Amino acid sequence: MAGWSDEQVTAVEVHDEAEVLDPVRVEEDIAALRTYAPVRVVVWTRDGGPSDNINAETLAWARDLPDEELLSPDGRYWADGTLVITLSVENTSGTGSGQVGTYFGEDIAVESTSAQEDLQSRGYEHFRALDWGSGVTAIADAAAGEMARPAWTRFSITYGVPLALAMLAAANIAGVRSMGARFRTANDRFSITTQDVHTTVSDTEYVLDHGFGARVRSTAGSVLRQYDRTLEERDAIAESPVWKVNAVNIRLWRDIRDIRRSAESIEDASALLRRATVLYLGDGDWKQVWDEEIEETADHLRTARDDGGLRRRAGAAVAAELHDFCTTALVRLEEVRDRGAAGGGENISACLEEIAEIRGDLTRRMYEVERAAAPTNSAKARYVDRAIADDRWTRNDRSRSITGFYDRRSFYSPQSFIIGFAVGARSHRRAVEREKRVQSSGGSRTGYGSSGGGFRGSGSSSRF
Repeated sequence: MAGWSDEQVTAVEVHDEAEVLDPVRVEEDIAALRTYAPVRVVVWTRDGGPSDNINAETLAWARDLPDEELLSPDGRYWADGTLVITLSVENTSGTGSGQVGTYFGEDIAVESTSAQEDLQSRGYEHFRALDWGSGVTAIADAAAGEMARPAWTRFSITYGVPLALAMLAAANIAGVRSMGARFRTANDRFSITTQDVHTTVSDTEYVLDHGFGARVRSTAGSVLRQYDRTLEERDAIAESPVWKVNAVNIRLWRDIRDIRRSAESIEDASALLRRATVLYLGDGDWKQVWDEEIEETADHLRTARDDGGLRRRAGAAVAAELHDFCTTALVRLEEVRDRGAAGGGENISACLEEIAEIRGDLTRRMYEVERAAAPTNSAKARYVDRAIADDRWTRNDRSRSITGFYDRRSFYSPQSFIIGFAVGARSHRRAVEREKRVQSSGGSRTGYGSSGGGFRGSGSSSRF
């Protein structure tokens, strides 16, 4: 048991997919541990294989369970106050084997990889003896003595306390300065990107409030509400009492980050509103906007029709159907281009609806391609699926068309399949090669693979 601690484990959640634990016993044993800060412990067991990167597997599992709130609000770290223990079971007879990973919220992180491996090693003997529950509990017990452990507990009382206080004071000063700089940057970004927001929203009053235009008007209302809400939050931060402005005020850090994010969101939506207003009213360079609207979808269709690698992976039958669909859709899209060139709000609205329909049909076809091309190797398939999903997310966020703004979370770009499949297959191949090296040399594994997408959470895994 960890010494000097006076906090407790606030919650224990066991997801025993490998069916190797007694969940009730594990929950009771871990709940009895004492910690230096309130900690939520989440245990996940899975059936694994030697080539698995369980860091990536754990991140993917957490992303698939958004309601569990295992990740920070921005999705780049593990949730504060959370310890995730992943047990990947490979052999359940004779001598147990597999991998174990430990993942920490930033406020309780055990930063050193060697220290993390030391925690994981506390469970090895139990795991090899097939005593999976005791192994998990041993790791949680060891982690309880390290997470959020005050610096003064690691030195003599004589020298440790003064040094710790000095370090904390210096860290707080640096943190407050950094906080102030970030707030000024976020505030400047918000002020610049929203200076014309009322004019932008007011101009949409001339957009027809039905059909596709109703979406535009709804977005305008959302932008104005978000602006008002962010303005209140910004003013509240600016008026924060001095005693709240310190480096350990996690909520204040998050509020400042949210100001920046809100500014980015408003800027993005405002650009959409300006394009839509120009197009609906036939003002200025509306014909250029219209051509760009058509061309974005046309490029997707031409890629799906002409790319040899995509057709090869899809198979002859699916590829032929996709080719025929894209050829017909391109003809239809040119007809939409001609009709839209006549202008007029009602006409534009109908044309946008038709473009959205074509994009929806293409998305359904791409899912058929994905199913037909799915690798038979399940591990490779997981890498490919994640790489495709990551590319879709990134690529769709870069879309600047009106229809692309509204189908960002659903549209399936053919280019995402082409790139994602290649990246996923390459990542799987590298993971297999890496695993062979790990098996031969031992050691700890860090990193979340190509599917991490900039994830920076603290954690690592090792074999036993």
